[in-house]
Amino acid sequence: MSMRNRVVVDEREKASGVPDLLRELGLMVDYRMLETGDYIVPGYAVERKQTRDFLRSLYSRRIFDQAHRLSETYENPVLVVEGDMTPSMAREMKPRAYWGALAALAFDYGLRVFFTADPAQTANLVYTLTRRRPLSLKGPIVRRKQKTDDIEKMQLQIVSTLPGIGLKLADRMLSELETVRRIFGASMAELSAVRGVGKTKAYKTARILDAPYRPTLKRPQQLRLDG
Repeated sequence: MSMRNRVVVDEREKASGVPDLLRELGLMVDYRMLETGDYIVPGYAVERKQTRDFLRSLYSRRIFDQAHRLSETYENPVLVVEGDMTPSMAREMKPRAYWGALAALAFDYGLRVFFTADPAQTANLVYTLTRRRPLSLKGPIVRRKQKTDDIEKMQLQIVSTLPGIGLKLADRMLSELETVRRIFGASMAELSAVRGVGKTKAYKTARILDAPYRPTLKRPQQLRLDG
């Protein structure tokens, strides 16, 4: 069977109904345990989220870490938001925050965002992508982008562990302060001067960096469920 008739699907997507619909459309479904993405077709990686999960991930900012991994790994990352956004958006999110998050995903992370009403529409979108050949498509079905320098990745990971500092802010802090050592030695005024950090995040960061280490005498035990 041609690679264009094949889709690699994360095993956790079985219950969504989308893989069965892809089979009905004539695609061969190859289940794998994927680290990044839910559907991989030649040239594209698709992450599927239902509306409530999408909004929760926006609130927690987890979506931006996922977007970073997708764009680092695949040439053409796609996010599919499945379901009716209107009720959830009216209850749970301010419109400006919502549109700001979508703009960040599109322009800062290069994520193509599509909205579908149900699994049938999601399956049709994935099928359509199998028929569309990106201009940059070369090589195997899962094409990984060239990885960034290991030192740069380690710098981002170290700085992003600070309270309230994700990968996006870590990148901005490193761009302005240049080194991890300078960030860790910066004053609250220097940290808060970085756009997006502000006084609250600067205070929390300084508090963590300046606090003396006081290990607990007794470590907590893992909860047992077999008793």
